[in-house]
Amino acid sequence: MRLRLLVTVSVLAMLAAACTGETRAPGADGAVGGAAIAPETLLLGTASGPLVVNVPAGSVVFDGPGAVASLGGSWVLSASAGKDSTELETVDEATGEVIAATSIPGVFDARILSESGLAVALMDPLPKGWEEGVPFPRARTTIVVADPTGNRATQTFDLRGNYEPEAFSTDNRSLFMIQHLPAEAPEVYRVTLLDLQRGKVRPVFGPYKGPPERMPGTRLEQLLAPDAQQLYTLYTSSRPGYAPHGAPVADGAAVSFVHVLSLEEGWAHCVGLPKSMWDRPAAEQAMATMPDGSYLYVIDAGRGFVAAMHTESLRVRTAPLSLPADDAITRTAARISSDGSTLFVATAGDHGSTVTAVDAGTFDVIETWRLDGNMTGLGLSDDGARLYVAFDDRIAVVDATTGTELAAVPVASSDPIMQVTPLAG
Repeated sequence: MRLRLLVTVSVLAMLAAACTGETRAPGADGAVGGAAIAPETLLLGTASGPLVVNVPAGSVVFDGPGAVASLGGSWVLSASAGKDSTELETVDEATGEVIAATSIPGVFDARILSESGLAVALMDPLPKGWEEGVPFPRARTTIVVADPTGNRATQTFDLRGNYEPEAFSTDNRSLFMIQHLPAEAPEVYRVTLLDLQRGKVRPVFGPYKGPPERMPGTRLEQLLAPDAQQLYTLYTSSRPGYAPHGAPVADGAAVSFVHVLSLEEGWAHCVGLPKSMWDRPAAEQAMATMPDGSYLYVIDAGRGFVAAMHTESLRVRTAPLSLPADDAITRTAARISSDGSTLFVATAGDHGSTVTAVDAGTFDVIETWRLDGNMTGLGLSDDGARLYVAFDDRIAVVDATTGTELAAVPVASSDPIMQVTPLAG
């Protein structure tokens, strides 16, 4: 069980006033200095699972072991293993209350939850200490697909080969999977599809009916399109000299590419990024989507480039991006304003953290703000008025127009907060 402690902004403000002699009174909503902050519920993604908190109050709505959130953050499910069964509980993100529960035979870990909340894929628990993101060698794979509401029968699939659930199709009739090859000594992967009605595995072809490709790569980040119909995964090649679709590349180069998976139409395609974004550390790159889903932006903070991919044609254009220089960037995160006009890029490095507001049309820098601490994640309020910047010890609430830090919600966590998603009211 993860240990987390959140202290309200009001308490922290009173402590600060006692130490400094100031008499700044916090407001009823937790803001300091009289600035009103609209309350909002945030889904925080960590390596150990989701955490749901209210800001600016700092109260914990949900923090459960064995939990997973859907890719878009619409649902949270807790899976608790007993002696010979697994209890599934769907949680109301606003209240933390259990709104659906069921039990399935066997001991499993939840891996993928559908965006509808009506299907979850589970697998056997990994050995303790197994590094996250490293494929586990196996000759056969057991995948269990259950309905968290208990209205449909649980399905168990015994598959020959090494598979990992990736995402459910939009109609929940198929489960996209990553197949690791060779099964017992994984080096490359390809995307496959498990037909949940027929129990058959079949390859996933490209949008132009091209054959499925075997790719060596390390996953850097994953992002669901606003309409939940496409899933974008940012990769860097783990095999020197590899580029998607046989594109020429110098030996020894690490190539960055975006894997596009259509959850609606059932195709997959790798989009190679420009050479200007190759051979860069994973910490320097991040993705963000336009609110209407028309473009996916891939930011390279180290070299100062942004690649804009049209999500329908999959064509890419590149533009320079003048971000603050840092010798060693440890984390990059990005978000786009709710009206699509501003791209916010946050970076952490040896000289602290910065948030840069960029014109999303021209890519000209509007303003840069410096913040103390090691930024790990970035979110944007539902109304676009506030940025939520995650640090090792807090969530900073920042005015999205002026860069002023309005409040700080302390968070004690053993896991960095990598994703910050406001939940629709």
